[in-house]
Amino acid sequence: MPCRLSPCFILATFFVITLGRAQDQPSQSAGAHSTFTADYPANQAGILIQGSSSSWTEVKNQMPVKTKAARGIAASLSYGLVPAKVVAEYEGDHAPTRAENGQPILCICHMVGLPGQPVLVRLHPKKASRELDGGKMIVYPVVGGAKTADANKSDLIAADLAQPDSQVWLIRPQSALPPGEYALMLGTQNINIFPFTVP
Repeated sequence: MPCRLSPCFILATFFVITLGRAQDQPSQSAGAHSTFTADYPANQAGILIQGSSSSWTEVKNQMPVKTKAARGIAASLSYGLVPAKVVAEYEGDHAPTRAENGQPILCICHMVGLPGQPVLVRLHPKKASRELDGGKMIVYPVVGGAKTADANKSDLIAADLAQPDSQVWLIRPQSALPPGEYALMLGTQNINIFPFTVP
C-alpha cells in the first residue's frame, strides 16, 4: 500500500525548512563586522561594558519574570500560519548596570563559543519593568511542537562587531544611544539578556 503524506504535513515541513534557513543567516541590521579595537581585560571572563573611562564593569544576565504570547492558541491550531507575538518582561525600571556614555563598548570576554551572533536591542520601559518585543513565534504542532522566537527587527540597534581574539568579541553601537534601556543578546532567539541603562 503506497504511503500518502497529508498536505498539512508537507506544508508544515516546507515552513520549518524555510524558517530554519532564514534564521541561520545573520541579520544585516544587527551588526556589521569591523576592525575597531579596545583594551579589553586579559584576566576577566564574561560580559563586560566600558564607558568613557578605561575601566570595565561586569554586566549581569537577566531572565524574564514573565513571557506573554498573544494569539498563542491560534498559532498552535494553524500549524504556524498565524504567528504569535512574544513579549518578555524583565523586573525593574532600570538595569542595574549603567553605561558611562551613549556609545559604550561591550566585551564578550574569553568565552569558548556563542549561541548566536551578538546583537544590541532596545527595551521598552513599562511600570516597574522593561519589555523586550520578541517578535513572532512560530508553532508547528505537526512536527513536534517546535517553537522559535526572534527579536523584533525594529528594536535592533545598528552596531559594529569585532573579534580581536578567537574567544573575544567586541560590540558597540554605530552611533550614540539616546537615554533609555538596552541589552546585549547573544543571538536574537535568546531571551536571556545582558541589560544596561544609558542615563
